[in-house]
Amino acid sequence: MMSTLLDNRYRVTSVLGCGGFGETYMAEDTKMPSNRRCVIKQLRPIADNPQMYELLQQRFQREAAVLEALGEESRYIPKLYANFVEDGLFYLVQEWIDGLTLAEAVKQQGPWTEDAARTLMISILQTLTYVHSQGIIHRDIKPDNIILRAGEPVLIDFGAVKETLNITTVKGSAQQAHSIVIGTPGFMASEQAAGRPFFASDLYSLALTVIYALTAKYPQQIGTDPQSGEVLWQPQVSISPELKAVFTKALQFDPRDRYSSAQEMLKAMEVRRVDLAPMPKSQNLSNMQTLAVTPRSLGESPAQPIYTYQPIPSKRKALAPMIATVIIGVGIGAMVAMAVVISQRGDIASLWNRIFPSNKSAEKTAFYFLADSAFEDSAKANLRVEKLRSQGYTDAGVFWIPDYPNLGNSQFFQVYAKQYSNLENCRETLTEHSKLVDDAYCAFASPNPDDAVQRISVPTPSPTSTPTPTATATLQPKPKTSPEQFIKDYYNLINERQFERAWQNLTPTFQRDRAGGYQTFTGFWQTIDKVDVRGARIVEVKADSAIIDIDLTYQKSAAITPETLRMGLVWQESSGQWLINTTQRQ
Repeated sequence: MMSTLLDNRYRVTSVLGCGGFGETYMAEDTKMPSNRRCVIKQLRPIADNPQMYELLQQRFQREAAVLEALGEESRYIPKLYANFVEDGLFYLVQEWIDGLTLAEAVKQQGPWTEDAARTLMISILQTLTYVHSQGIIHRDIKPDNIILRAGEPVLIDFGAVKETLNITTVKGSAQQAHSIVIGTPGFMASEQAAGRPFFASDLYSLALTVIYALTAKYPQQIGTDPQSGEVLWQPQVSISPELKAVFTKALQFDPRDRYSSAQEMLKAMEVRRVDLAPMPKSQNLSNMQTLAVTPRSLGESPAQPIYTYQPIPSKRKALAPMIATVIIGVGIGAMVAMAVVISQRGDIASLWNRIFPSNKSAEKTAFYFLADSAFEDSAKANLRVEKLRSQGYTDAGVFWIPDYPNLGNSQFFQVYAKQYSNLENCRETLTEHSKLVDDAYCAFASPNPDDAVQRISVPTPSPTSTPTPTATATLQPKPKTSPEQFIKDYYNLINERQFERAWQNLTPTFQRDRAGGYQTFTGFWQTIDKVDVRGARIVEVKADSAIIDIDLTYQKSAAITPETLRMGLVWQESSGQWLINTTQRQ
């Protein structure tokens, strides 16, 4: 263990790994108030003369700049905090990602369901779409290089920098040596093993990584065809034909026969299927089109989704008889047209309920519940359920609102903190829970659309009376809040879980540009226990706009993560307050 500080700043606390390219350390940043944890990668350059070492150093700086740009633009890639050279060795200082690697998660929890594996692959493909658009090939996608942070997969350990560390001379000129191959045996495509990776090489590695999640087996354990060398994965998995087709194309021996890009593979994954037969029971999560990952085997039954107290019925399971009816009644052409409309609108459940209102309603039971929040994204809903259970709501769960039509047909997943036998029992818990969620309420959920809506909320306190101004009194304008105070008030709303009021502190333009809208906004903040404003510095302030830098720390369980944001504010005269118009990591 190192006893001195690296770069006179970073204190190494443990060794995370070592290999032919160098070592990886866990360290503390002694120049940050929080002693921020970080990961430091020590890289050993290979150069046979001083001129080559200088060239190598230039390449290292260039690749570090690429990593910095990638981390700044995507939260699914670790941020690069710093890079430096010390005693002839190169160092990268990166964000520490708190979570299990995919390999650790599968080892602890067992194989994943198809739906969990599918959402994993979609999320990684979205990250790769961005990475490849920057001309970068990851080169080492494998279970150990995917960390699940709050259910979301983060892609780590890019191999591009490693390749720059090997320089040889040929007739007095420098060239990159192809004798050192970047990647991991078993997960590497043949062209990458030969030192010639393509974008399609990453897609090959990703497919084998997702197959590992489905089987808990590494490629070497699955076996290969002795004639072609292809991995014999097909007998190991029981998945839909559509996903098998995606794997088959991504794992072609010739990269020209694979998907040409991550974007193309992503489109193949996201095309909604029209099933001509009922889906197997093991696929009861087919309605979960998410970006987060839901591993199997953490609940009461391996076939159920993690954190889901009440199974979410598939919105597509009744599609087969509907299609059969359409074929008989209006012909194949009309069936295809209807399938296209359904695919575009995504409201299969509501369409089915309108055609056959009595759709298996007898299978569901009416109940009273304490409503906590609602999400378009089922994975976000499941994460919220996990949070509630950690807070003592052991019976927390989630259901698909259209399955209880007396609540309406809103296409959301409703998270509840608890179920009750009657509304009055729910009232006892509502007052306390509303301190955490200001818009919590108690309600009655019924599969019978004719049942009345029953709902109670915490009464809103009446505003205190104010003296009526006299005829001679002059109304004074409300003092203009400083940008610093506005920021503190904004994050106070977040800490008080008043997300609706916090959302109204964003300009309409910023609200529209945020991916996922209000549900994603609340979904993120629900994963944070507390946010502290450590400092605020005015960069520029005008009559109707301001730019301010804010030093924040996010607390999640025992982990504290610092961040500096630059916010652009605009003054809204009609409401007499600042609004957040832009944010950018610093």
